[in-house]
Amino acid sequence: MDLLVGVDGGGSKTRALVADGELRVLGEATAGSSNVQGVGLAGAARAINEAVGAALAAAGAPGAPVAAVCLGLAGVGRPEQRAQVEGWADGAFGGAPCAVVTDLEPILAAGTPEGWGVAVIAGTGSSCLARAPGGPPLKVGGWGHLLGDEGSGYDLARRALRLATQAADGRADALAILRAALDHYGAPNAEALVGRAYTDTAPATVAALARPVLALAEAGDVHARALLDATAADLALLATTAARRLGLGAAPLALAGGLLGASPYLRDRLAAALAAALAPAAFVADPARGTLVLARRLLEAV
Repeated sequence: MDLLVGVDGGGSKTRALVADGELRVLGEATAGSSNVQGVGLAGAARAINEAVGAALAAAGAPGAPVAAVCLGLAGVGRPEQRAQVEGWADGAFGGAPCAVVTDLEPILAAGTPEGWGVAVIAGTGSSCLARAPGGPPLKVGGWGHLLGDEGSGYDLARRALRLATQAADGRADALAILRAALDHYGAPNAEALVGRAYTDTAPATVAALARPVLALAEAGDVHARALLDATAADLALLATTAARRLGLGAAPLALAGGLLGASPYLRDRLAAALAAALAPAAFVADPARGTLVLARRLLEAV
């Protein structure tokens, strides 16, 4: 039986699926971050190996040869980054054909009827990929947490932290946001927050503050909702820019990522912002399934 392996790797976790040729999932597993920009090639390779090995074991085929692999990874949007991972992947799966794609390609594969349209992902980071029928992909955003990632969990958390410090010194009355920030870092007061926030600046750690902010928004907190309104506007700009550049009207829209998945309020605000430009959105809850679709296409092309 041919075994297909699909890996969805982001800034917070790596998810691997093992399936048969009919895309029936036989095993699955997760590991840590495999974002090359965040953890480097060695760290990404460790997470991928751990997740794939555990997924094969869960499928009852530990160490078994695989027929085709697709790695859908955050942090490989630039040619030099992708080349690094491709060089490692060439020898990592026993010579099986392996495609290294961005974490957006599987979303298009799984969330649009024919593999073209617009895909937006918002998790620890954010990015957008669009493709016209039969055309090459166009990427918008995805510049990383220092240069961009507008509309991401990291960006939302960073803005929440700024609002929290404003509340601490009286420039804002967002006391619930301040309490969420203190709880997130285990800080007894705002002064202690400074040292703790600057001690652990890893994107995944910062972005985790987005979760309580999302919960506050769902509960109706006006300050949290204002932050999410801005997040939705940033994500909508990614999608509309990509669609405009490719001349796509009412194109299929696929959404994915932990941030969007965790917040009905954010999804609704984004859908409202895009209603006039794109078709109704399909949310891809498990982008790793899209990597299986791409792995099967790779096998069919051999």
